Amino acid sequence: MRRRRDSGVVLVNVLVIIALSAAVVHLMLSSRESAIDRVTGLSRAGDAELIALGAEASVVAALRRDLDQAPDVDHLGEAWAAIAQEEVQLVTGRFSVEIRDLQRKYDINRLALGGLGPVEVMARLLVELDQPPELARRIAAILRRTGPVAALSDLEAFGIPAAAIEALSPHVAVLPSDATVNLNTVEPPLLRAMLNNRAIAARLIARRDREGQITREALRGAGAVRPDHSGFTSNLFDVVVLAEADGAAVRMESRIRRSDALSAQSVSVVSRRYLPLPSEGQDAPDP
Repeated sequence: MRRRRDSGVVLVNVLVIIALSAAVVHLMLSSRESAIDRVTGLSRAGDAELIALGAEASVVAALRRDLDQAPDVDHLGEAWAAIAQEEVQLVTGRFSVEIRDLQRKYDINRLALGGLGPVEVMARLLVELDQPPELARRIAAILRRTGPVAALSDLEAFGIPAAAIEALSPHVAVLPSDATVNLNTVEPPLLRAMLNNRAIAARLIARRDREGQITREALRGAGAVRPDHSGFTSNLFDVVVLAEADGAAVRMESRIRRSDALSAQSVSVVSRRYLPLPSEGQDAPDP
């Protein structure tokens, strides 16, 4: 009888050991599978990042060629702009390239310089955007008191309404002081505000739509004087690439700056950051 009880205890111990061994083996296999999944995920993410970096390099190369071949004009009919790609489905997954010419915008910090010119341009732009024009003087006063802001959104902390900042953001940004507004890429509301003549602006926009650009001759032909702080070239761009490889995706924004100084021409990526991914089929918001 004692022997049967001892046998029962031994059997229970054996079963416990087998169960523990099975649990350890399962844990080892699960950990191994998790590690493999992590390595595979990292590999796919690395592939997606390489695709994005390749697209960035293509834009840099195109902007460098453009600097050599056509340094006096930049417009959306040139080869650098043709690299832009709406979202498509490739073998690897989703892919898109967006090139944003930052010099289609007006530098908000110009309002801190004093003088009526920038303030009047901003007031007219606010009217174009159905916003109170008196905000231009408020913004100028803020900037003269506090100095330049680092981002347009910083003005909200000083009481500028969020709705006005959102309306301005497609046309106004914080830019280097030497970044003039490119008349070949500027959006119609800002062009009208800078020219202060809707009829002339309409003629120039129509000609740009037909011919791809606005030239000095086109300005003279339309009876326009080139607006202050405007030009025909751009040297500051944001490139946003969405790249996917086997289910892993990255959305990368690179800021590219060119220097067209004859003594030191260059094209370089000055910053790079990773953005939230949009849902499939949904347009990504501007960062």
